[in-house]
Amino acid sequence: MKTDKEMLISVIYNDTSRDDEIDDAVMDLSKFDDDGVIQILMKVANDASFDHMIRASAGESLADIWLRRSIINYTQLGTLTEIALKEALAMIKSNRTDWYTTFSELFPMKVK
Repeated sequence: MKTDKEMLISVIYNDTSRDDEIDDAVMDLSKFDDDGVIQILMKVANDASFDHMIRASAGESLADIWLRRSIINYTQLGTLTEIALKEALAMIKSNRTDWYTTFSELFPMKVK
């Protein structure tokens, strides 16, 4: 029997899943903060084959995990692109301005 986490991951990679189902699964994955989940969310966030909304949710979920853990991976954050980066940074900026400032110094071209 699959765990909740495994079921959510299977929704993301099931060709018959609707975009709204995938988006919900991506958001629900933020409840799990292990490194495997972070890697999956990173892939979804930067995969242009996923809908814009799904990629945005992946960025938000990543930020949610980092904020809950009180640990951020600036390298991972710096590899996010487009809407995923925008959503992650918005959440980080509103919750941890110190992280946002550090990111701005490390990746000045990513902050506009």
